Amino acid sequence: MNETPTYDAVFDRVCREIADQEAHIEEDQEAAPFLVAELIALEVPERRFLLVTNSSRFHNPFLCEALIEQARESAFQDTRRSFEMARLAVAVAERLREASCRSPEIRDGLRARAIAQLANALRLEGRHTEAEEAFLPVEDLLRQEGRLGLLDTARLLDLRASLHRDRRQFDPAGLLLDQVIAIYQGLGQWNLLGRALMQRSAILGETGQLDAEIRMLRRALDLIDPQEEPRSFLVARYNLIVSLNQAGRSREAFALLFHTRPLFLKLGDRLSLLRLRWLEGLVASGLGRLEQAAVAFREVRDAYLDLSLEYDAAMVALDLIAVCLRRGRIREIRGILQEILDVFCARDIHREAEKALSYLQGAVCLDEAGLTLVEEVAAFLKEARTNPDLRFTPRVAPPS
Repeated sequence: MNETPTYDAVFDRVCREIADQEAHIEEDQEAAPFLVAELIALEVPERRFLLVTNSSRFHNPFLCEALIEQARESAFQDTRRSFEMARLAVAVAERLREASCRSPEIRDGLRARAIAQLANALRLEGRHTEAEEAFLPVEDLLRQEGRLGLLDTARLLDLRASLHRDRRQFDPAGLLLDQVIAIYQGLGQWNLLGRALMQRSAILGETGQLDAEIRMLRRALDLIDPQEEPRSFLVARYNLIVSLNQAGRSREAFALLFHTRPLFLKLGDRLSLLRLRWLEGLVASGLGRLEQAAVAFREVRDAYLDLSLEYDAAMVALDLIAVCLRRGRIREIRGILQEILDVFCARDIHREAEKALSYLQGAVCLDEAGLTLVEEVAAFLKEARTNPDLRFTPRVAPPS
């Protein structure tokens, strides 16, 4: 006759199972940094992808979390790397076992965040239709009450808002970010709240509400911890300096730039230093120090061309052109425009951006170019960078 297991025996078995599960979780957590290093050591992206898909060693929730973070961090500097890291994160997330994640909610959250990060990487590369399609399974999960935790929900809505913003859909972007802000406030996630406020402030700036943008950026900076989120803190500082300068408060912008320069130098990578130099040019221009601004803009433009970052070079070139207009240096403007147009034409970079620059060149040749036209072309290039379907339609009749 079989004896019914005693309470103590059942309790001991459950405790052993929990201990085994916790041990596996601890092993996964310890293994994750080594797995990341192993993947990064492989230079060919397809070899990384094959390893992740075929080897169960890599079906690790902590590795998935690390890859998502790598994709997020890379988005600031290298969109191609961001895409590769997000693609690996999705591959890992789709192969996770529920037991290794402790709960279905954690597994669903990791999968949704990995997919959303991949969609964000597509957005950053200007592949908006693909990004919209990539978000579809995430939106399905968001509609199912209880499938995702509040923190994951906020992170996903934040990324979705970025896609709306790129597509100039400011109202839905703002509504999503308001939800994100409410969630982070309720959870007491102050760093994340600061980042969300920074995102929300950008929409205010895009819609011409400079004073409101400045106030919100100051709130964001009060919340973001520069030790935990150095890059987000620096981006918020950068945006605040630009906004102050645009609002005609260039002396305030200069003072803040003085205190922000060490943060750029601490990061030390070349692109961050170029952003600093560009910012120095913008503030110098706002203060009327036109020669100083021109020198900075030339340095940054040349460096971007050396790095094959032609679109960035064009954006800086337009700032240089605005300075040259104020100084009456029309011949130099013609040379700047021709150089950028030659690069755009040779590399077939962006037909509509090329069209906008050609339009400006025609106006310069007829001595009809003014700061308003330069600003219009600059605004178009900024918008067209994340919206490849945008068409350039000048507000005034084209030069004949």
